[in-house]
Amino acid sequence: MMNSPSKEGCAPIHQVRSWYDLASICPEDPRNLIADATLAATTGELYNSSTFADQTWATTPLSILSTPKVSALGTDDAQKVADAKQWEFSHLTWNDDANLAIPLQKVIFLRGGTDWTNALSIAFEGTPIEEVQISFLNNAATRGDKQGTIPVIRWADGSWSGTVSLTLVLRKYGQYTLGIWTYDGTNYAMYELIIISVP
Repeated sequence: MMNSPSKEGCAPIHQVRSWYDLASICPEDPRNLIADATLAATTGELYNSSTFADQTWATTPLSILSTPKVSALGTDDAQKVADAKQWEFSHLTWNDDANLAIPLQKVIFLRGGTDWTNALSIAFEGTPIEEVQISFLNNAATRGDKQGTIPVIRWADGSWSGTVSLTLVLRKYGQYTLGIWTYDGTNYAMYELIIISVP
């Protein structure tokens, strides 16, 4: 038997036992994981989205292009810069083997901690993308908060195509599934990105 919902009116995640429960949990703020996010060198903004869920979905135009790169945020600290290079040398962050099962091609290893930034090269194919939102993928299964919105990190009024750099600074360690939502003026799409954040 489930316990009572939290005082906000939403069931805690540990009480989720089915899709009924998942729809009733509160969406999680992506800033709990992401300390900073930039797309094409533009910092994203926190936004309460009414469009992150419940769309007619098209095939995602996104794909990872190359191995994510880690670097030190403190570029004036030679030890941090060297540490980032050594970490990258000893960690394979993405496996692009053509024989790897397709779902595993969305799994990336990134360096957690607010001393490090992780750069991902992502292909934006087809029609230029006007808006990008990032949040936890499970948030799209919820009904949203009291206002029916979902907290996301957003970039709006853009025109992204070709190779685009996404950089993330992560607060925590662990495995997380993010949804990268895109809108090209006509079509909504969602790319699933599985992040394993390690020290």
